[in-house]
Parts: sequence; structure tokens; C-alpha cells
Amino acid sequence: MTSNDSSPGVEIIGLSKEFGVNRVLDDVNLEFRPGSIHALLGANGSGKSTLIKLLAGYHTPTTGSIRVHGEELALPADPTVLHDAGVRFVHQDLGLIESMSIADNLALALGYEKRAATIDWRRQRATSITDLAAVGLDDLDPRTLVGALGPVQQTLVAMARALRGLQPGKGVLVLDEPTARLPNAQVDELLSRCRLLRDQGIALIYVSHRLDEVFAMADRVSVLRDGRLVFDDVIAATDDQHLTQIITGGAAASDAADIPAPARRAVEPGTAPKLSLRGVCGTFVQDVDLDLRPGEVLAVTGLVGSGRSELGRLIFGSQAITAGQVRLRGRQLHRISPKLSIERGIGYVPQDRKQSAIPSFTLADNLCLASLDKHMSGGRLSSSSERTVTANAIERLDVRPADPERLLGELSGGNQQKIVLGKWLELDLDVLILDEPTYGVDVGARKTILEAVLEQVARRELSVLLLDSDIDLVARYADRVLVMRRGRIATELVGAEITTERIAAASYAVQDLSTA
Repeated sequence: MTSNDSSPGVEIIGLSKEFGVNRVLDDVNLEFRPGSIHALLGANGSGKSTLIKLLAGYHTPTTGSIRVHGEELALPADPTVLHDAGVRFVHQDLGLIESMSIADNLALALGYEKRAATIDWRRQRATSITDLAAVGLDDLDPRTLVGALGPVQQTLVAMARALRGLQPGKGVLVLDEPTARLPNAQVDELLSRCRLLRDQGIALIYVSHRLDEVFAMADRVSVLRDGRLVFDDVIAATDDQHLTQIITGGAAASDAADIPAPARRAVEPGTAPKLSLRGVCGTFVQDVDLDLRPGEVLAVTGLVGSGRSELGRLIFGSQAITAGQVRLRGRQLHRISPKLSIERGIGYVPQDRKQSAIPSFTLADNLCLASLDKHMSGGRLSSSSERTVTANAIERLDVRPADPERLLGELSGGNQQKIVLGKWLELDLDVLILDEPTYGVDVGARKTILEAVLEQVARRELSVLLLDSDIDLVARYADRVLVMRRGRIATELVGAEITTERIAAASYAVQDLSTA
């Protein structure tokens, strides 16, 4: 059921947002109507997240207004006012406490049922059962710990928390990448629940990268690109190829275009790989095979939830492999852990630099964290050795300010990332895994970081596994490209096949999903 004749649940009117001199949202006008699933699409940096944060009251718009059921909101939007007006959110990070029961998780957000000054546990359980039934979890005991639930059940619990009190025809539910953490087999179950909510008159704003889901259940689709609304129509007015082209803008180049492209390194097909994976599985990653050869930059790309970041954690040992084999220089690795990986010459720069650096430590301390053995003299840490290495790294990576005693947390994001990379380049690595190494850094820092890596590739035949969603950067720097979808390698691109257009098409390719 769709409600094309009803008044909008949410109206976005001339909404713009600037951060300093950067305009990240530019005069956007949108309507989201009751009884409709409205997909909101766009590549990374398109403005989707900013729009949702403006609607949630996290940001204040530079210009524009928002109306909910015809009433203009005072901006920034007050979360309590939004909740009372029937606008609810389910974010990719569900915000559930796994060590607590379902009932407690619901009550922490919605309040406990009380009799006088004490909690009425019987009423609390009955209320939780009603909440769960609203999303089809009729047979789930509210006393169950959230940590014991599967991914789709956890997502539905978060939806149940959001839906309490919504009136048919009046509610607005914003779902931000709701299937990104779900196994393939469970995606359609969640989509079915979304269709049921639509049929109850709820307006669903469905933020996603996955075109197969969009075509399986959306009534209308809007696309943001570079902060502007570039497409807004019923889903029947487009198809997957057309929509992919709209999202990528013909894969127009980003800031990476300012970085000179290196020549692709030609690796002989018969060259023995340094690193091999066969049938590797994790929580989401399934049956991955890949070979990484000496002196090669192998990029693994894909949309949010494709599994590329998990793949890096599995190889490095910060997440357990559930099946499959990993070989390093032909030898099977029977035990994998971060400590053993470092000893074997495998480095890892995670997507979140907080996982790989200590903001309250100095630049010198952070740079030498992974190579302390090189700075030991007579059983003690040599300060002079640390200073020499730090000075060289600061100069080579153009870290600013160039002060070894400055605390890492006092530097900009780009300079922090240079220090994180510098820590690993101090080691004699065979393999370096880079997960979104230039995310959130300016084009100058990006150029410095990538040039430092490529210098090691050329000088020492360092093998690089680049896990990145920036298809411009991937097309520019990779010798080979593997595109992941839903935890599996879907496409391999080599040589002249490596173009932004082909990477985008492979990433957004539509898979069959049930529309029942």
C-alpha cells in the first residue's frame, strides 16, 4: 500500500549545511509520505548522513526548514519533540546493551512500568511482549539477553523500541543501513517487516547502498550526490543501471584526481603469492579466496556491509576465522593473532585510528609502539634511538607540527593517520593491510600517505592489501581490484578493466531478493 495522496510525514525544505567553507548539503527539498518506503541513496560523501543528522537534531542547518506532519520544527530539532511527533530512528549502531535483557533494553529507552516506587516486572514483561509482537517477534521471551539474539533479531528489537506509540498514518521510521550487519539469508526477513510497517501507514525513510533491496521493496527513491538532490521519483521510473549511473555521476572523480596516478605494477601471473586465502569465513565474510603477490597493491572494495573491513581483521587476527586456510609464503598459518602477525611481518592500519594509536602518548611513543625491540639497548629503551627514528618519520611523512613530544591527540586527523602509518613503516613488513587509510583526511595528507606506501612497495616489494570504498582512489592506485558483495568476492578487475565505472557497476550490481 502506498499513500501518494496523503500529506507528507516529513518535509525537507531548502535544507543546506556548511562546515566552514565546505557546503555538504545544498538546497535539498524532499517529502516522505505515510504508507511509503522511500529509499535515500548516495555514494560516500553524498550528504545522506548529514541529512539524517539534521533531521535527528544532531546538526543545525545553515539554511532551510523541516516540517513534521505540517508543523515546522524549531531547529536544531529537539529529540524529545521529534519522538513525541512520531519520528523515530534505527541507526546502524543499534545502541543495544548485549549483557542486559530485551525488556531492560526497551525500558532503558522507554521507561519502566512501575507500581508506586518499584518496578512492576509483570507489567514490564507484558509491555515488552506487545512491543516485540509489533515487529513479528511474538515468540521471544523478553527476559532473553540481547547478546543471545541473532543479528536480525537484534535489529528487530531496536525497531520495536523505536515503534512504541506510533499511530498508523502518523509515524516516521528512519532506517540507516539496517541490513549492513545481517547475513544474506536474514535480509529478506527484515525487508518483510518493513513492508508490513508500510502497510500500517508508517512512512519509512530507508537509507541504503544496496540496490537489490531498494528494488525489492521501495516505492520511491531519491539520490544525493555532492550534497545535491539529483534524482527523486517512483522506483518504476528507473532501473539498476540507470540508478548506478546517477549515484556515481558517471563515477566523476573526487579529490583523488589531484593526485598523479602511478603506473600499474605488472606482476607475472605465475609469481608465487606472499599471502593466500582459501575458503576463509568469519562472522559475515564467506568463502573468500585471494592471492596477494610480491610488490602488488591489491584493492578489495565494496559498499557498506560488503565485508571488506572484516576481511582485514580476519587476516591480521583481531577477529577469529571460523573456516578456511591462510598461507604466508606457502606455509599454512595454524594460529593467527595480532602478535603473531606482527612477528610474521604483517602490519594492519584499521579504519578507526583509535584502535592503532594512543592519543595521550607522544608522537615518538606512538611511532615506536610496534618496533620497541629495535630501540632496546642494554635491556633499556633508548631515547636517542626513538628520537632519531621519529625525526626521520616526521620529515618523510611531513607531519605537522614536527614536534616528537607533541601528544598525538593534539594533531589533526590527517597528521594522526600519518603517524599510525609511520609506525608500521618502521618495521620490515612483508604485507601491509590498509583499511580506509585516507578516510577523513585532506587531499594533501592523502597524497603523502599513499606516496609513502608506494615507495615501500617499489623499494622492498611490500605487498599491500588496500581495503577501501573510495572507488576513485582504488581505480588510481590498485594493480588488481576485487569487489565484495554481501561477504563474498563477486568480481575481479585487472588491467584496463580497472575503471571507476566498472568498479561502481560491480559494487551496486543487483542480486535477486524475494519480494514476497
